[in-house]
Amino acid sequence: MKKILIVLTAVVLTACGKESGNAGVVREEPEAVSPQNAKEETLRYVADDGSSAHVTFGDSVEGKYISIRSNNKTIRVKHEADTDSGDIYREHDITVTANDSLVTIDQAGAVIELRKARGQ
Repeated sequence: MKKILIVLTAVVLTACGKESGNAGVVREEPEAVSPQNAKEETLRYVADDGSSAHVTFGDSVEGKYISIRSNNKTIRVKHEADTDSGDIYREHDITVTANDSLVTIDQAGAVIELRKARGQ
């Protein structure tokens, strides 16, 4: 009688620890938030000294932004205002003004102009 009670208790305890339902059903993993609403366009720009930069204009859930990558360094600046001469992006001490063919970066008084590369 004791053996049956021990076996029965062991079976009940192991059964309680399992999740109910069909064990053969694979549960769906929650999808990561994908930037399906994000739109990006990357173009190549060139500085006066001939150095190249990849400029990405983006629009995401948080708002518009510009991302500039050159020499393995990237700056990303949030959109602040639209003007007749172009868009203004500003964050901390960086101000970027962008129109169709010219991107001007002003960081604490140091100004860099990037012109759209040929064929872009």
